[in-house]
Amino acid sequence: MFKRSNNKLISIFLLSFLFGLFINNIIQNSIFFMPKEYKLIKNIVNKIASKNELGNQKILFSINNGSYMTWNTKSLDLCKGEECWYFNNLNPYKNHKSINGININNLSNQAYLYGGIEGYAWNGIVWISKSTFRSFGENNDLLACLIGHEISHIIFDDHIKESQILSSKMKDAGISDNYKSSKEEKESEEKKLLKMEISRRVESQADNNSTKLLINSGFPKEICLKYLTYITKFEKLDTKTNPNSTHPGYLERYSSLEKFIENYQVKNELKVDKSSKWRWEFNRDLNILTFIPLNKF
Repeated sequence: MFKRSNNKLISIFLLSFLFGLFINNIIQNSIFFMPKEYKLIKNIVNKIASKNELGNQKILFSINNGSYMTWNTKSLDLCKGEECWYFNNLNPYKNHKSINGININNLSNQAYLYGGIEGYAWNGIVWISKSTFRSFGENNDLLACLIGHEISHIIFDDHIKESQILSSKMKDAGISDNYKSSKEEKESEEKKLLKMEISRRVESQADNNSTKLLINSGFPKEICLKYLTYITKFEKLDTKTNPNSTHPGYLERYSSLEKFIENYQVKNELKVDKSSKWRWEFNRDLNILTFIPLNKF
């Protein structure tokens, strides 16, 4: 009798333990319990998606430590070169073990406090530093411009367009992709400058597309002009265009976007399928929030 009772208690304990793990997993990965920065991303993208077609591919968002973390760990000799990207992309919401006696969590906190505004899109993922949210403060509309800009890189396949234009321009200019001739150094420099020029053109187009997404969604039409001014002052960016830069200088970038806004007509551009639906998934372990379109194209 005692043995049977004991087995019953063990079964109840195991079931309770497994149920606890199940509930904990649901809570950990619930969009209702994710960090406030991810909730803000979700709210902004929901507003954009309500008035714009964002394609049929998943869009992933990840918040990381940013380049200040990379600089800090490199200065402390925790890494060298490309391997420092590990610390750039480190999850700021997770506790990390010390390395060589250096508290990584403290470095992560410093990156949040002293880092700036950073966002980029790569491989279908929008990466944003946690310090970006502190840097914008309560200016969520400005943050929306950054998010819209990076989303546009993904949904408009900017990387593919940039690669195609570069290939065509190189062919027209007679620049070889195989640097084996006596002019290899000159050709390499020409390719670099050409690549930067095309990148700047793509970035200006992303500014236009971002503004289009936001105006369609009901944001003030000049909000992205304010965004350009804000990040230029905050990050002390160049006002004049540098031929070796991937982005236009502030003056060129502002002027280009201002002209686009003057000619943009929502009534002629806005075409939204009212049946558009999407859902969200959050994975705390991977530190990723995923926008999942449910449309069938």
